[in-house]
Amino acid sequence: MKIRLVFLGILFSQLLLAQNTNSDLVQLQNHPQKDTTRCFLLDKIIEAENDQNIWIKYNQELQKIAVNQLQKENNKTLKNTYTKYLSISYNNDGAYELYNEKFEKAIQLYKKSFIISNQINYHYGSALALQNIGTAFDYLGKIDSTLVYMKKAYQFALRSKNKTSIAYVLTDLGYIYNNLGNNNLAIKYNLEALPLFEKLNDLEGLERTNFALGRIFDNQNDYKTSNLYYLKCLEIDRKTNNTERLALILNSLSATNTKLHLLEKALQFNNEAFQLATQINSQDFIATSHKNYGDIYFKKNKIKEAKSHYLKSEQLFEKINSDIHLSKVQIQLATIYNNQNQLDKAKKYGLKAFELSKKTNFPSDQKNASEILSQIFFKENDFQNAYKYKSIASDIGEKIYFDESKDIALKATYQYETEKKEAAIKALHQKNIIAELESKKKTTTLYLVILFFTGIATTSYVLFSSYKEKKKNEILQNQLAETEKLLAAEKKATESELKALKSQMNPHFIFNALNSIQMQFMYGDKLVANEQLNNFTYLTRQILEVSGKKQIAIADEIDILTKYLELEKLRFEKDFTYTISVADNIDEDYHKIPPMLIQPIVENSIKHGLLHKKSNKKVSVHFEIDAAQTHLICIVTDNGIGREKSAAIKNANQNNHHSFSIAAIEQRLELLNGALKLEDMIVYNDLKEENSSCAGTEVVLKIPLA
Repeated sequence: MKIRLVFLGILFSQLLLAQNTNSDLVQLQNHPQKDTTRCFLLDKIIEAENDQNIWIKYNQELQKIAVNQLQKENNKTLKNTYTKYLSISYNNDGAYELYNEKFEKAIQLYKKSFIISNQINYHYGSALALQNIGTAFDYLGKIDSTLVYMKKAYQFALRSKNKTSIAYVLTDLGYIYNNLGNNNLAIKYNLEALPLFEKLNDLEGLERTNFALGRIFDNQNDYKTSNLYYLKCLEIDRKTNNTERLALILNSLSATNTKLHLLEKALQFNNEAFQLATQINSQDFIATSHKNYGDIYFKKNKIKEAKSHYLKSEQLFEKINSDIHLSKVQIQLATIYNNQNQLDKAKKYGLKAFELSKKTNFPSDQKNASEILSQIFFKENDFQNAYKYKSIASDIGEKIYFDESKDIALKATYQYETEKKEAAIKALHQKNIIAELESKKKTTTLYLVILFFTGIATTSYVLFSSYKEKKKNEILQNQLAETEKLLAAEKKATESELKALKSQMNPHFIFNALNSIQMQFMYGDKLVANEQLNNFTYLTRQILEVSGKKQIAIADEIDILTKYLELEKLRFEKDFTYTISVADNIDEDYHKIPPMLIQPIVENSIKHGLLHKKSNKKVSVHFEIDAAQTHLICIVTDNGIGREKSAAIKNANQNNHHSFSIAAIEQRLELLNGALKLEDMIVYNDLKEENSSCAGTEVVLKIPLA
């Protein structure tokens, strides 16, 4: 899905390499089936594409497939997968509306995404949707609503156990508390996020956290320190070519340099920011650039130019409902009109700014608005109101607030950096101690060896030479034996993989599949036949692709099994059904197993258990993880005739052939885990009904997790 949106700037994911995007497009063209695979490919292309007018079209197809498949899909696993993609598509729709500054519409779409994610306990999707809702409210200047949704997002991020999601919500919470003037919590959340981003080597996250820390020092009027943090952000944004964040950082650098009275440098940063904002047509960034121009020209005492830019900025901030920035601009306009003795206009803007600053709960803006109103009323000889607003400004006690918060911020960031340096020094010291001990040990051992061999050489040179030669031969023999064992084991493993591949695509299966498809072409539904032929082609290609891999994701194994079982259904009438289920503690895309282990078991159940059953044929596959979380448990169950009757049929047909695919699987399981016995890794259970008659067979595989 389009990844989380950034405060005060719209975030695209980083540009992917052109060959990767082209590869995904080629795969999409070669896979026309409206299934989970196409959804996966569409999602990848949406993530890689930066032009919203292009990716929104792919997103429309993704949403259409998910909706259509959910209406007719009965398999729980596949149903959850399509639900997940539907949630992703609504999140992408919300991002598109936010890019176009339709914030209310974006919020409704994000809420849809949250509801759908929550239905299937897709916690990462729920956290992302809530986070984006909070971001949209921030654009609307509704900081209280932003905080509520970010707190909810944090709870879902913790449930998801996704470190990236947790880190991004933490830095967003830090941003909000910074805006609310609560620097203790702002610093706390940002410093919790920073080590997570460092471990993840997430440049975007590091940029956002450095930006948040810059904002904290900005609010404390420590512009030199904030400028250093913004320059770190600038370096990252230029490296990642993130246009939106680059415009945001350039605006911030322009503002800090203005306050440091470095006006030419401020103008240089703002010119670049305005150019980028115009290029991406961001009303928010354009308005901010106009405000910065106003501040720069105000400092240069070019009041006419300053007022012109402030008025343009005010108009844009009103249009996008950005109350936080609007109040700051109105304070500046009130100041200009007050200096020009246009007191009616000055009072109008001052009162507007004061009301907005109360609404946004920005103490510094309330104080500044109160100060200018006090001056205006004093000029009008309205001493009662002049005293009233002067008292409000004094009560806020901004200077004390800033001094204490600044001290907290400096101490917290200093402590974090100090702890990092101390940890690095301690690790280096321990490493040096270990190196010294190892060096002493080697030196002592060397002296003892030299002394030992010198003594033996003095005592009996001939005897020593004979002994040395004998030991040398023994070592060579042992090395040769170990090498032979290793080669034999590697050969055995290779043969096992080749056997497994052969058992996957044996001529018997190919013949049955193609024969069933041929019958569909001749007497059945040609559309179904064509679809199954595509399935057969896809299955063949997938099996050949994974055959050379040591591990594949459980999701890929399920995909192969699904395509295989769909082909097997052609051999039966309409009395064959199957299910594939996965326990909640399994991440299908994360947990991996050796390929080509499950399908032969399923094929065995169909061939020997269900083929001879007359009606209501069922087979189920269930994946779960054992309590120790070291092995994947796969349970294959059928309601066939059972092993006894199957054996009797084989004997009657004078067929004593042991299943080649089962033998290959047993051999591979032994190679995968030498610690367990074969009977512990693959268990066969006969299922009985109340009358003791056979109700099918259950096969339990215990596969070591990668």
